[in-house]
Amino acid sequence: MMRKVAVIVVFIIGFANADIKWETDLNTAFERAEKENRLLMIYLYSPRCHYCKFMEEKVFPAKEVQEIVNKNFVPVKVRKCTDDGQFIKVHYGYMGTPMFYFVKPDGDLIKSIFGAWQKKDFLKILEYFAGGHYKRVPMTEYFME
Repeated sequence: MMRKVAVIVVFIIGFANADIKWETDLNTAFERAEKENRLLMIYLYSPRCHYCKFMEEKVFPAKEVQEIVNKNFVPVKVRKCTDDGQFIKVHYGYMGTPMFYFVKPDGDLIKSIFGAWQKKDFLKILEYFAGGHYKRVPMTEYFME
């Protein structure tokens, strides 16, 4: 009996730790990014967006995606129609949802990316920013390597 309980607890803890650790408040996210010296990955979404649902159901649950996001970024999930969403659209631009914004802790935008991506392509995007490649090569060239 104790063995079953231990297995269940380990499973629940492992599953709970696997999710992307989204911040939902932009100010809190910027404070955390500055404190931890990490880039922000802002995900602007709409609950009615088909492509946002694709990302949330097919891409974000992937262990590789969760690991690279949680290790290298302060991830922020912002609904487009909120005050934070309006701020992001005005200050960083907007094409539709989903939008991903990679932002320095001081608020400087590195790049915004529109659209839903297959897991392998999204991982390449994440690696581009997490590895600091954006500092030396344009994204188009990086993807051609």
